[in-house]
Amino acid sequence: MRLISCALLCLAIAGCATQTAVIPDTGLIAPQTIAADYRVDYEWWKAYGNPNLNRTVELALANNTDLKRSAITVNRALYEANLLGENLVPEFSGSGGASTTTNTKAGETVHNYATQLGVSYELDLWRKLSSAASAQEWEYKATQQDLETVRLALINNVVDSYFHLVYLNQAIRITEQNIDFYTRLLQIINNKYLAGKVDALEPLTAEKSLLSSQNSLMNLETNRKTIEQTLRNLLNLKPEDKLDIIFEDILSVPLTNVDLNVPVAALGLRPDVKAAEYRIQSAFLDWESVKASVYPSISIGSTLSLSSDKSSTLFNVPFLAGAVQINLPFLQWNKIRWNIRISEADFENAKLNLTSAVNTALNEVDTYYYSYRKSLSLLENINRKYDTDAKISLYNQMRYEAGADELKDWLDARCTENQTLLSLLEAKYNTINYENAIYKALGAKLDGTSSGKNLPD
Repeated sequence: MRLISCALLCLAIAGCATQTAVIPDTGLIAPQTIAADYRVDYEWWKAYGNPNLNRTVELALANNTDLKRSAITVNRALYEANLLGENLVPEFSGSGGASTTTNTKAGETVHNYATQLGVSYELDLWRKLSSAASAQEWEYKATQQDLETVRLALINNVVDSYFHLVYLNQAIRITEQNIDFYTRLLQIINNKYLAGKVDALEPLTAEKSLLSSQNSLMNLETNRKTIEQTLRNLLNLKPEDKLDIIFEDILSVPLTNVDLNVPVAALGLRPDVKAAEYRIQSAFLDWESVKASVYPSISIGSTLSLSSDKSSTLFNVPFLAGAVQINLPFLQWNKIRWNIRISEADFENAKLNLTSAVNTALNEVDTYYYSYRKSLSLLENINRKYDTDAKISLYNQMRYEAGADELKDWLDARCTENQTLLSLLEAKYNTINYENAIYKALGAKLDGTSSGKNLPD
């Protein structure tokens, strides 16, 4: 009666075994549509036209340990897929031996030679083995996308660190110049105070400005050391290894002009989203394989046995035997039932992971678009203010050289000009940073090439 119940249960489960994976509708634009409607540039950092930056990125791609570790994970997943695939082909075995028996009383020695060759194969009647192999193939594809995710993050971090160092070095030079100006201002104001021409507040104010610039310099230098450490880690360099960075003017770095008309949903190229989709397929097929494990498994095999007392006649009288083995795993139904539940939970969890990955990606792109727009506006405003401060500084210089103004007025104007320049440098760096964050979030640099048909509203 128990066997009949188990058999009926197997038939009931068999009806569920034919279902297909339901991938949640992400609402994202498919890779094929993106390729048709946009120019896709996977090497966006080359748009800056900076050979030194290009070499730095190439060095990171060649040396980075996280990338190498991820590549090893991909290879391991491939090996596991190949290993499971071996279950779909016959398994061969063989053995051989020789023995010698001596009768000490009769003085006779008997030699015996034997060998055995075998082949066995499990029939994949319920697609248990093929589903398990396919599940691992999807996992292999997912790890490939994991590798691409690490690669994207690495490139973005290298580009960001590179331009961060360019900005910091330029900011340090400007701040050192400011310290020189404030030092001279403090001397002038102290002399005036000693002469009774200004009150005690002015020297204190000048000293405060000098101390503030000195503090800024120390913070900038500390930040530079931290970013150098970050870049060395990315490039897998030691402290004594030289960082080959050319510190050009960050204001002369051309912007790559992000196409803000690209929809936020154009995330079909993003590797972490692809990986989440692939893992849904992997989890579903693994679930199918576990469900199929409840059905009887049938293995067939054959052995060829050979034996003789002479090696020359070993193959003269072969013995061939065949065997069929039937396993009834449903007799351990309680164990199988919980394995099925676990696999089902993994499948549901994979679907939730995709939803989470998509929402995270959408929010990233939306935030980066907003921040990039604001950074462009801020960069323009600060640039206009800098032009105004530079004109005022030049005007004060001309009046000083003409004897109409004191040196203090000109130095004060120069300090104001430099402070605005520092803000301008930071704004330019932030704009470059948001550019690259967008490309990382989209998986590439996208530029519109058509009227945008097939794109969602």
